[in-house]
Amino acid sequence: MFNEARNRIRRRPNDGSHPAQMRSFRALAAAILLAASPAAAFGQAAVTGRVLESETGNPIPNASVHFHQTAQGTLTGPGGEYSIPEVPAGEHTIEVHALGYRTATRTLTISPSGASGIDFELDVRPIELGGIQVSVLMPDLQPHVDLASREIRESNPKDSGQLLRNLAGVDAVRRGPLGLDPVVRGLRETEIGTYLDGARLFPAGPARMDSPLTHLDPSSVESIEVVTGPYALTWGAGNLSAIRVVSANLPRRGDETLHGSFATGYDTNIEASEVAGTLAGRRGPISLWTHGVWRNGSDYEPGGPVLGTVPGDFRSSAGRGKIGVDVGDNSLLTFSGGYQDQGPVDYPGRLLTADFFHASNLAAGFETTRNEGLLRSLEISAYYNAVSHGMHNEGKPTRNSVPMGSRMPPFGLDIRVDSEIQVRGGRAAFELARGPWTASIGGDVYSAVRDARRTIARLTEEPAMMAMPPVGMVLFDNRLWPDATITDVGLYGRLARNLASGIRLTGTLRLDRVSADAASPDSEFLEFLQRVDGSDELARTETNVSAATTASFVLNANWALSVGLGSAVRTADATERYSDHLSATKSQTAAEFMGNPGLRPERSTQADIWLEGSYAQVGYHLNLFGRRVSDYITFERTEEDKRLPLPIFPPVVYRYVNGNANFFGGEADIRLGLTNTLTGEIGTSYLWGEQTLFPAVSGAEVTEPAFGLAPITNHAGLRYEDVAGMYFLEGTANLVAGQSRVAATLQELETDGYTTIDLRAGIAPVRGINLRVGVDNLFDEEVINHLNSKNPYSGAQIPEPGRVLYVDVSYVF
Repeated sequence: MFNEARNRIRRRPNDGSHPAQMRSFRALAAAILLAASPAAAFGQAAVTGRVLESETGNPIPNASVHFHQTAQGTLTGPGGEYSIPEVPAGEHTIEVHALGYRTATRTLTISPSGASGIDFELDVRPIELGGIQVSVLMPDLQPHVDLASREIRESNPKDSGQLLRNLAGVDAVRRGPLGLDPVVRGLRETEIGTYLDGARLFPAGPARMDSPLTHLDPSSVESIEVVTGPYALTWGAGNLSAIRVVSANLPRRGDETLHGSFATGYDTNIEASEVAGTLAGRRGPISLWTHGVWRNGSDYEPGGPVLGTVPGDFRSSAGRGKIGVDVGDNSLLTFSGGYQDQGPVDYPGRLLTADFFHASNLAAGFETTRNEGLLRSLEISAYYNAVSHGMHNEGKPTRNSVPMGSRMPPFGLDIRVDSEIQVRGGRAAFELARGPWTASIGGDVYSAVRDARRTIARLTEEPAMMAMPPVGMVLFDNRLWPDATITDVGLYGRLARNLASGIRLTGTLRLDRVSADAASPDSEFLEFLQRVDGSDELARTETNVSAATTASFVLNANWALSVGLGSAVRTADATERYSDHLSATKSQTAAEFMGNPGLRPERSTQADIWLEGSYAQVGYHLNLFGRRVSDYITFERTEEDKRLPLPIFPPVVYRYVNGNANFFGGEADIRLGLTNTLTGEIGTSYLWGEQTLFPAVSGAEVTEPAFGLAPITNHAGLRYEDVAGMYFLEGTANLVAGQSRVAATLQELETDGYTTIDLRAGIAPVRGINLRVGVDNLFDEEVINHLNSKNPYSGAQIPEPGRVLYVDVSYVF
C-alpha cells in the first residue's frame, strides 16, 4: 500500500536548497527570461497527448502531467488523454508520473504557431511484473487508488475475496478457508454486482460457501476494479456497488516472443502449498494465453490463548485459456474459457462441508476501436457460466449420535445438498465522440437459473428404540431453490463532456425489465405463501430505472475533486424470493428462513465526494459518502413452526421482508515520501449504518444498527525500497476497533478490537526471478473479523489464522 506514495511523490532536490524557495526562484527566473525572449511575443499554444503503459499499450488514467518544477499541469482522463492549454512558446521539460509506474521526463519545444502533441509510455517497475492491479474507482469510474501488482503478490492471497481486504472501505466475510465474500461499505452479496471480463457471476451455493469471486484463482487475474457506489450502471443491472475482474491480457501486436511464468509457495500454520504456471505467445494475427494453478491447505491454529485448530482443509485446481484473432488494424475477436475443480473444502461457519465445486465458463467477444470519427468503439460479447456444488455433513456433529443437548432426533443424520446454477448472458455497446462530448449506448441481458435439493436421512443404528425410522429412511426432502429463474434485460446511455480547466461532467441513465419465477416449488412452500400472503403466485415482473450523475474537477496540478450522486435498483435474488427453510447468510442466527416472491426491489441512493492532493513529498485522499436504501431487504419473525429435524435451530422461522436503511462513512489516508527510498502511509475508514423494520407479526417498528457494520479500521506502515526497485522491506500495523453496534434481532455478536503487525520482504536478484518472504500476524494475536460467520454448532465466530510465515518464488520470462 506504500508504493502509491513512492510513485506519486516527486523526489526532493538533491542540491541542499529549500524546495519551495528553489521553485519560486526558478519560476521567477523563467518568467523573466521568457518575457525577455522573442518567443514570448508569439503567444501561447496547447500541449496535448496520451499516457500509455509501455508493455501493454493500455491507457493510464489519473497520471500527473506537469511542467518540471512548476504548478502548471493536469491529470489524464479515462483514455490516458491530457491537454495543457496556454503554454508559452519555448523549450519546456514535462514530467509524467502515475501510481505503479516509473516517472518519465521529456523536453520539447513549443511552437507559437499551433498545438504541440507528445505521448508518453511509462514502464512498470521491475518487481511488479506478473501481479494484479486493484483499483477503487471514483464516481466517474476513473481510478482513485491503485494497489500495484507487487502489493497484491506480497499480500499472499489464496482467494480473490481475501485480497480485497487490502482496500479501505472493503472487507470480506470468512465462512471457511476459501470463498471469502466481499462486503463494500456495508453492502453484500447481490448488492455487489460481480463481473469477470464483462460476464455476470453468481454463487452456486444456497449457503454462499462460494462467493462470485471464488471460482477465479487470484493467480490468473490481471486487474480488479471496485466501484463503491451506484455508479457502474453501464456494467450491468442492480449494481448498488460493483467489482469487475479482468483476466490476463493477450500479448500485444508485434510481440511474437514467448512469455511465461512459474510460481510456487508455502505457508506455515495453514499448511498451504501452491503451484501456478502461465504461457502466452503470438504468431501473426493469432494470440494465446494459458494458465494453470493447484492449491491445497489444512486446518489452522488461531492466534491468542485459544487452543485447538479451526477446520480449514481445502483443495483447488483450475485451468484457463484465451485466444485472440486480429481481424483488422484495431479489431479483435476473442474466445476464452476456464474450468475449476474444488473440494473437499471445510466450512466451520456453515452447517455443512463442501464436497465439491465444478465451475466452468465460456465467452466470446468482438471489439473494435478507432481514434477518429464519430464511432470510436464497438463491443459485442456473449457468455455462459455453470457451477455445480455438492454438500454433506461429514465431520459435523449432526452426523453422529453423540448427544447435542435435548437433541431430537437422537440418532445421526445423513444430510446432503446438491445445487447448480447456470448463467447465460451477453452485451453490446458502442461509444461515440464529437468534440468535447462522448456518449456510450448499449444493452445487456442475463438469465440465471438456480436449483438446489436437500435430503435428510437416518444414518446410525444407535440408539435402538421402538418406533424409530429405519436406517437410510429419508426424513426430509425439499427444494431449497425450486428451479428459480431471474432474467434481466437492460438498456443504458451515458453522456460525458470535457469542459475547460479540467472539468468533466457525466450522466448515466439505465432501464431494466426483470422477470422472476420458480418452476418446481414444493407444495409446502406454496401452502406457506397461502397462509401468509393469501396467494401462492410466484411469477413477478419489474421495470426499474437507475441514474447517476458525476462531476470531476482538476483544481490544479496538485488537487482533484470528484462528486457523484446516483440511484440504482436491485431486484430481489432467488434466495430472497424462493428459499424454503434455508439458513440465511445476512444473519448470524442458525434458523430457518423463508423466501418472499413479492419483495420490492431495493433502491440505493448515494452521494459521494472525493478529494485528492499530491505534492512533492506528501499525498492526501479523503472520501465521504451518505446512502439511503429504500425497501432494504432484511428479515422478520413469523408464527410458523420449524420443520427441520436439527436441534441447533431455534423454534422460530424467519422471512425476508422490506425495510429501510441508512449508511454514512468515509475513508482517508496520507502518503509520505520520507526519503528517496523510504515511504510511509497512515489511513482510516469508518462506517455507520441503521435499519428500520416494520414487522407484520408484532406491528411495532424496530430501529437498530444495520447488520454487518465493519468497525473503525486504521493502518500505518513504512516501506523501504532501493532506488533500482530490486528489493524491499515493509512493515504494516493494522489497528481495528471493537464493534458494539450490532443487529440484536439477527443475533449478531459484539467483537473486540485487535492490533496486528505484518512484515514482508522481497528481492529480485536477477531479471525475472522474485523471492518474497513474510509473516502475517507477527505476534500471534487473536483476530476475529467482525464480519466473519458464526460456527452454527458452537455459536462462536470463526477466527482468523494466527501467525503465518510464507515464502513465494516466481520466475517470469
